[in-house]
Amino acid sequence: MNELQVIVEQTPGTVTWNYEELKKSITSALEVYKKMNYDDSNIGQAKKDRAMLNNLSKSVNARKIEIKKKCLEPYELIETQAKELMTIIKEPIDVIDERLTEYETARRRKARDVIRKYMYDSFGGIEQEIADKAMNAIYDDRWENATAKKTEWQTAIDAKADAIRSDLQLIAGIEERFRTYAVIAYKMNLRLADAMKKVQELRAQEAAILKRQQEEEERKKREEEERRRRQEEIARREAELAAQNQQPKVTQTSSHTEQPKSDMTKEIADIERKPSTSTASSVPIENQKPGGKSAVPLIKIIGSLEDYQKVIKYIKAMGIDYEEV
Repeated sequence: MNELQVIVEQTPGTVTWNYEELKKSITSALEVYKKMNYDDSNIGQAKKDRAMLNNLSKSVNARKIEIKKKCLEPYELIETQAKELMTIIKEPIDVIDERLTEYETARRRKARDVIRKYMYDSFGGIEQEIADKAMNAIYDDRWENATAKKTEWQTAIDAKADAIRSDLQLIAGIEERFRTYAVIAYKMNLRLADAMKKVQELRAQEAAILKRQQEEEERKKREEEERRRRQEEIARREAELAAQNQQPKVTQTSSHTEQPKSDMTKEIADIERKPSTSTASSVPIENQKPGGKSAVPLIKIIGSLEDYQKVIKYIKAMGIDYEEV
């Protein structure tokens, strides 16, 4: 369609009013108010004068609006007619817009399919959950624009896929017992630092557990060694005591041969050194024969049962025969 030729015919005209007359009349009438001195005695009159002047100003403004409306009446008609023409023109514009929208939608969908296919090929071999998260994270809607360069979005996709593979390769080298936890941590935000931090935490926990186990084993070992040492000491003492009890009795001679002191002889020695606190009377030994043995020696012991037992132990230790009556 050729350029639209709009022809406007306007008859010049003027609008006049009695401006000078009104100005002179208002100026003269208002002169008196400039010299008016209002005080408490005529404050009511001041309010009336102000109301009258406000009404005068409103009257002037109302006439101005009325004149403007009359002047704009020819333009308002043209404005209404122009809007009608614009509505007629907009109908085919809407049809064309709808077609262009359909075309752009189809074009972007096709571009998106191409980009997605390239993504799936680039992320091939990577666990699907990780690949999907990575692709959604880097996808840029501007890649679908008609002005977008193919090489730019291909480079971005390849770089991300390579980075993911590098991260997963490093994670694969982690101890197997920690690897699953590292992968879970990595999947959260696809950050290698998160995975390595998790592994460090697990290693620290494991080290602490092993340390506690080692300390517990060492404690049990010390306790076992101490128990064994005590048992050996008890066994040694029992063996010494048994050996002492099995030694042949030595008859006391005038030379007083020194004998190894057992627990019993030590106790007897204590008895010999300890002064007697009990009152004891003995019957003189009669008919004592040379050689140390008497025919009828009688001894009366006055004391406690404990004193009696000590004397008996002493007699036995000395190898003296005795008979309880």
